[in-house]
Amino acid sequence: MSRELYTAYSGASLAWRQLEVVANNVANANTPGFREARMVFQLAPGGNPESPLDSAFAEIAGMSYNTEDGTLVQDNVRTHLAVRGDGFFALEDGTYTRDGGFLLSRDGELVTREGTAVLGEGGTIRLDPNERFTVSAEGTVVGATSGEVGRIRLVRLRDASQVGGNRWTGTESAAEDVTVMQGVREGSNADPMRAMVELIEAQHYFEAQQKAMQTSDEMQSRLNRVAGG
Repeated sequence: MSRELYTAYSGASLAWRQLEVVANNVANANTPGFREARMVFQLAPGGNPESPLDSAFAEIAGMSYNTEDGTLVQDNVRTHLAVRGDGFFALEDGTYTRDGGFLLSRDGELVTREGTAVLGEGGTIRLDPNERFTVSAEGTVVGATSGEVGRIRLVRLRDASQVGGNRWTGTESAAEDVTVMQGVREGSNADPMRAMVELIEAQHYFEAQQKAMQTSDEMQSRLNRVAGG
């Protein structure tokens, strides 16, 4: 395989992966609490200077995520919460989320729509299912009759990664400068117009790498015919 063909193949592979990432951003432009993803690329480290393919291709260095707050949608549902700042709600199954579309289970536990309990600083948050309650900016939950029942656990994530279902994993640390809002939900922070432009750019780049691969292959075929003739 020629150096040029290998380089073009590398570029085409990364462009296709970029297409997938940007397309996912577009698809989740209306997903509550969604965070826009970004691919990070780098030149592959060389290990053999004598190789014609050494440092001839790029690779994925990692994934970064837009940490800006998404837009707020006010619906006045008492169980719906939104985080402002770089923080996540901690869930009982060990994952985290920015989607605060919570509800109360039959036994009064604050849970996600899938039924996973939302963690407080001392365990799960539990209320009388019919009890009215308020959530302070610090995340303290106070029932109208039962008083303070707990404080919602908010964390910051390092090396965060998406695991599907609008859930995240990562190494948690104390969340700073974050607040909680009640009766609202956070929308996606993906910009659909910008994402569409990036989608077109990635598609054009993929097509350019395909053309480069085709040109390299044709040149190699001509060289082989000349050398063989």
